[in-house]
Amino acid sequence: MPQNEKHDWAGCLQVAAMSDIGMRRSNNQDHFGVAIAPAWDEWQRRGHLFIVADGMGAHAAGELASEIAVEQVRHLYKKYLTKKPPMSLAAAIEEANLIINRRGESNAAFHKMGTTCSCLLLLPQGAVIGHVGDSRIYRLRGEKLEQLTFDHSMAWEIKAATAGKDYSSDVYAAIPKNVITRSLGPATEVEVDLEGAFPLEVGDTFLMCSDGASGAVTDMEFALILHSFEPSKAAQLIIDLANLRGGPDNITVIVAKVTDSKFADDPCKNDPLIEEEDLPPPPVERRIRNVPVAVYVVIFLLFVAAAITFYFSQPIIALACVGFGVMGGILSLVYKFTGELVQLPVKKKFRFGKGPYSETPCQIDSATALNLKIMYGELSEAAESNPWTIDWEPVKQMGDRADGEMKKGDYSLAAKHYLLGIGALMSQIRGQRGATKNPLEDDSRVDLA
Repeated sequence: MPQNEKHDWAGCLQVAAMSDIGMRRSNNQDHFGVAIAPAWDEWQRRGHLFIVADGMGAHAAGELASEIAVEQVRHLYKKYLTKKPPMSLAAAIEEANLIINRRGESNAAFHKMGTTCSCLLLLPQGAVIGHVGDSRIYRLRGEKLEQLTFDHSMAWEIKAATAGKDYSSDVYAAIPKNVITRSLGPATEVEVDLEGAFPLEVGDTFLMCSDGASGAVTDMEFALILHSFEPSKAAQLIIDLANLRGGPDNITVIVAKVTDSKFADDPCKNDPLIEEEDLPPPPVERRIRNVPVAVYVVIFLLFVAAAITFYFSQPIIALACVGFGVMGGILSLVYKFTGELVQLPVKKKFRFGKGPYSETPCQIDSATALNLKIMYGELSEAAESNPWTIDWEPVKQMGDRADGEMKKGDYSLAAKHYLLGIGALMSQIRGQRGATKNPLEDDSRVDLA
């Protein structure tokens, strides 16, 4: 698998994809796939497909599982040509799961191997997502970052199950964050989340990443990076930040940005995304019928008659009046609430899923800016103490500009320039003799907890 890919498709879509082993793993269990449509008409029919898979399992099992997921989903999506794209994607993921499961069951070394699988389809109708696991897909639109996928993790599942209940933050903090509840491979069947379609606009930027990135970089930092930098620079900065914070896991990032209106406003954007038989049944309700007022009057008179006859010591007649009154009331209710079933009007366009699941404004707070300032300072000290060739003038200009913005209280602009300084240093350090992906000492990493 290539570690880096860049695409500029028809001047409308910029894509950067990168994968890094991180600082603590001996092999890279992440894989990614980028399937760009070769021509405009092919994109209109089937879209561009992007995949991120994060493998799990001892030895090479996780690496194999994620590789199979990417290759099989990419291949199988093309196989299901008779289905509409969202259903093709779901079928491809489900069949890939079965292939991984059979491979795992056939070899004891690969038993119970698994992988996450997050897929993004960019179509004229919008972005469609197929998702299993805790890798993530975000969309930056304007000044807001939205997480479009639901983490299939113990932490997210418990939070969803206890929504609205008054639990302290300490309770949620105690939930393990790395235990996932759904993945490809361990079982013969898997439930695939479909999300979308999310209509496209010029400037929309999609981020796909494994938890090696989302566990080390905050959503606020993601928002700033995607808002401030073009895709290849943004992807590299995310990987640099994750490694500088210890790189405890493999890191995979795909960034895709819509750059032209002809991509977002293609004439096919109103074409149906699913077949009629794939639609959920329309909502219905039973029509309530009006009971004539005269019926209520008769029932009332029967009870009055029952009271009068009972008063005049005619219990049998009174009981009969009560019986007829009760029976009349029951029949009235049955008539009222057993009208015909009528179809309710559909209030909005059909859409898969319930995303987005979180929103983060692109507004940096002082704590985030301070963390980046500290990292910039420590990285500068590390670069000065090593025999590396550094062009310091542009780096220090960025640092000085950032310090000035911090004093003025413009934390977003300050954070952007600290990131520019970090990126400039890392690009110069990278590849020099004796340099590592994390020039910082272990005890200097920023704690995001």
